[in-house]
Amino acid sequence: MMHYKYSTVMTFVFICFMYGIFIPILFIITCFGLGNLYIVENLCIHYWYRKPPMYDEKLIKKALTILHLAPIWMFAMAYWALGNQ
Repeated sequence: MMHYKYSTVMTFVFICFMYGIFIPILFIITCFGLGNLYIVENLCIHYWYRKPPMYDEKLIKKALTILHLAPIWMFAMAYWALGNQ
């Protein structure tokens, strides 16, 4: 199911962007997590799935629209964390 994979990627990105200012190693952990997800999904497409589903661009555009909000959350959290006395 495609929406489960999009939700996993969005969770990785949003958690990394929101708390990466507090825990900088989280950027590296997220990079390894996304790399692992990419490798597993690539292998599953080649060896496990029989026929990839046909999705239109509406799901991709909605996911990208949501992912554009992640840097805004990061800047808001960074302003709060780094500006706090």
